[in-house]
Amino acid sequence: MSKADTPAFSKHAVNAYMGQPVRSPDGQKTVAIRILRDDNADDFPADVVMMIGKKKLTARINFGLNAEVLWSPDSQAFTVSGSEGGAGGLYLTDVFTVSADDLTKIPLSKLIWHKFGHPVRCGWPESPNVGAIAWLEGSTRLLVAAQLIGHSNCDSNFTFRAYEVEIPTRTILRSYNQLIAKKLFKSQLGEWLVGAPDECIRNPKSCWVATNHPEAKSN
Repeated sequence: MSKADTPAFSKHAVNAYMGQPVRSPDGQKTVAIRILRDDNADDFPADVVMMIGKKKLTARINFGLNAEVLWSPDSQAFTVSGSEGGAGGLYLTDVFTVSADDLTKIPLSKLIWHKFGHPVRCGWPESPNVGAIAWLEGSTRLLVAAQLIGHSNCDSNFTFRAYEVEIPTRTILRSYNQLIAKKLFKSQLGEWLVGAPDECIRNPKSCWVATNHPEAKSN
């Protein structure tokens, strides 16, 4: 798999942004992301198209760029993580639960943003990228990352925290800092999370953005 095709957040997700179908573990369903061409849109609207046999179920997202799909092991749900802006973000994540006649969308990004807050200084307010990492218990618990966008706006940019979310209740059960998440879930992490700089966690000042700390110049 080339770098361009390597999932950013989940090692076991499949990139679906070119429209290719992603098959469920039970082999009975497929999901495809079909970008809607709209030159006037500021985001990347797309249809999420799921096929069960000959039956087609659809939903709409506005973050179809670089979308990656992660099916639950029981094939009862899947996640879509993708960007509404450029290749660096902002990435959002929705969960979709599956039945024979319905595709239900469960947005997760605002829940994760609220929990993540604003832990570092930034040049301007900015939400983190949100990406699904791994299903932890069938289709009921999901590990999700909040990762600072990797540019020079925020201190410690590209670092992340991980959250264990109970999907039916939309409750965050546990939170993991980057070092613990890498230790516990190393085999599940996508390329961006594996490459997140650990020195910024061990020594935050080493990853300060100078313009965010003008007082440091006078010391």
